[in-house]
Amino acid sequence: MSETWKLYLLTPVLILAAAVSHLLGQTPPAVFEFDPGFAVGLDWSPRIRFDIYTGREKTDELATAKNKIGGGVSFRTKPVFKFLSTDPDSDKQHVLVVGGFYEYSRASEAGVQAVEHKIFADATGRWAFKGSYLLTDRSRFEFRWLDGEYRFRFRDRLRFEKTLRPGRFKLTPYIAAEAFWDKDFGKWNQFRYTGGSEIRLFRRTSLDVYYERSHCSTCSYPNTNVWGATLFMFFRRNK
Repeated sequence: MSETWKLYLLTPVLILAAAVSHLLGQTPPAVFEFDPGFAVGLDWSPRIRFDIYTGREKTDELATAKNKIGGGVSFRTKPVFKFLSTDPDSDKQHVLVVGGFYEYSRASEAGVQAVEHKIFADATGRWAFKGSYLLTDRSRFEFRWLDGEYRFRFRDRLRFEKTLRPGRFKLTPYIAAEAFWDKDFGKWNQFRYTGGSEIRLFRRTSLDVYYERSHCSTCSYPNTNVWGATLFMFFRRNK
């Protein structure tokens, strides 16, 4: 294995280690919230997919969650992981997926509003291991306009999962960790740790149920506990 690949594979591990160290040092009280979501993906072709989504998500500026809506397009390499060919999310079959998206969000608390326009680009790499385990590393570059003020940050999320088939059901339990680097603060200032499971409902529909612990050293409320549920629906264009 080349030194470049060794460095690329080592980077997410270092980020995960740093994230765990921040989690262990948390002491302030946490905010609790429930974040529902809904997302639709359309495979326009084997290499191109369109996505739209809406829902709630933790916001950095206020204690309340923000409501968001967004969409974009992604481009995939040739599918490689055949053991995932029946998964509703066709992206998982590809070693590399890149995409561009736009998102609008708004949060409000005690008459104070936070409005954000965001353009971001993703690059997602995947590795499969013996036993049909899947490791995903997503790098995201975010160009944000928060109440008219330009901000930039980088995010990297590492996720590990495996699909199980108890009886007639299909479940995909997973764990994930994500680190945020904010240009305005010049440091890794936010870490999120997630555990959950994707539950197959129908052939192209799944429900992602999860718990997320978030720590942000520069936010007004540093610690947040999130229970979330997102319904995913996937379609394919008829040729």
